[in-house]
Amino acid sequence: MKNMLRNYLYTTIFALLTTLSGSVFSQQKIESMDILSGHFSREGNNSSAAKETSNNIYIKMYPEQWIALLYVPYPYATKVTPDMIDAVFEKVVRESESGSFTRSKFDVLDEAATVHVEKYEIVEGQIQFQCGSINPCAIRLYNDENYLELVKSGIINEHIIKFDHITK
Repeated sequence: MKNMLRNYLYTTIFALLTTLSGSVFSQQKIESMDILSGHFSREGNNSSAAKETSNNIYIKMYPEQWIALLYVPYPYATKVTPDMIDAVFEKVVRESESGSFTRSKFDVLDEAATVHVEKYEIVEGQIQFQCGSINPCAIRLYNDENYLELVKSGIINEHIIKFDHITK
């Protein structure tokens, strides 16, 4: 009886350790892509998606868990280069814990663009932030393919937008 109880205890502990280590490995996947380098550019920038929304959208993540979403007006956005986007992101001020919106040329652009900056947190293996709505937005990273998906809650469905990682 003691042997059976001991085997059950060992099996339970082993299963528990396996489960916990599995969640640790899945959380480590978030950090395998260097999300702080470069920026992310929405798939469809300079094409139909940009025409429909009247802007190109870029995302930048900073140390201390800051995130910035940059909206550059279309069609001017077709003239903007990745170096210009990086220069704008370098000038973005990160100071409001509750999020902030800034409209400026950032001494880089010819037309004013809007940047939304706020803090993010990692929840259940994905990045989450408020994104100016009641429900938080989520970011899912796809390290092997070098892109992320921005997931916004909708009334009926989630809106999933792909962003490619742009590095120098």
